[in-house]
Amino acid sequence: MTVFDPRRNSIGFMRLVMATAVIVSHAWPLGGFGTDPGRANNNIGFLAVEGFFALSGFLITRSGERLSSGRFLWHRLLRIMPAYWVCLVVIVLIFAPIVWRASHGLTEYPTATPNPIGFVLNDFLLSNNQQQIGDTLASNPYPTLWNGPIYTLPYEFACYLIILALAAMRVLNRRVVTVLLAAAWVWQQVVLSNVLGVTDPRQATLTVCFLLGSLIYLWSDVLLERRVSWWLFGICLAVAGVTYATVGFRQVGVLAFAYLVLWAGARLPFTQVGTKRDFSYGLYIYGWPVLQLASFFGLNALGFPTYLAVVLVASVSLAAASWYLVESRALRLKNISVPAWLGGSRSEQKVVQMTRQGEML
Repeated sequence: MTVFDPRRNSIGFMRLVMATAVIVSHAWPLGGFGTDPGRANNNIGFLAVEGFFALSGFLITRSGERLSSGRFLWHRLLRIMPAYWVCLVVIVLIFAPIVWRASHGLTEYPTATPNPIGFVLNDFLLSNNQQQIGDTLASNPYPTLWNGPIYTLPYEFACYLIILALAAMRVLNRRVVTVLLAAAWVWQQVVLSNVLGVTDPRQATLTVCFLLGSLIYLWSDVLLERRVSWWLFGICLAVAGVTYATVGFRQVGVLAFAYLVLWAGARLPFTQVGTKRDFSYGLYIYGWPVLQLASFFGLNALGFPTYLAVVLVASVSLAAASWYLVESRALRLKNISVPAWLGGSRSEQKVVQMTRQGEML
């Protein structure tokens, strides 16, 4: 019997843990406290992002199995884009002007270079082409980026499109995903690292994590079976721990780590977290801007614990506002009556309405 229950699991809790870990990781460099204490090429923050992608691959594959192509794409757009767009606007209309006013006054802000409007327009479609607004961050310990973590969102959406394509071609199955995962791993380990000499193949690594999450979902009746999962947990814990402390984590340890994250999502008892309100995405997209604003006003001078505590409180508040004012309202449009090419059959509409966990993503 599988330990994963789509209606009672701790995946929402694990997403919150990962989002919080990303903020904690970024607090070191953005506060001027040095580097994240994790490994240089796979620090705590990137570990959390790898965990995010594994969880996403698991949940999105479940969604891809159940929905028509158009409905699947509609759900993904509703989940990721409205909150992202609002975050861009909040940075341009609130965060950056607060910083700009302290040294320039507001009259020159609309003509700053790089331009505030350009920040929204250039990044509107997850393109991540502009990360600065004038010289607003010039005095900060990390003066170049207003929202660093959003660089992963195009990778995430590209992975959604992989699942969309497989589902549309009716080949979203164990064999095909296994082949894709093997190909992504070889591309990461052999082509990028050894042939092209890429020292930090992050996009390929995250794709591997996503596809592994997808494969674990497709094999969940085996890999998350009660007796088997304990053996796999022990083996993966040893592999991930040893390789992270020594060598080989990017090669094999990350695969074990991804399984551990999904095992925790299936096993831990925090089953009510994230089922009705999911703050993890808001934490992810607002944590970095809040860190930058806190550094600008000198809160990092109070020491790392105080700086981090203030940032976490502010980030949770913004994440809650994002959920209640933007994300939850957008998700109400998931099941609106739309043309058949987008919404699918009435039977599918019923399946969609019954789905809870996974459609929060």
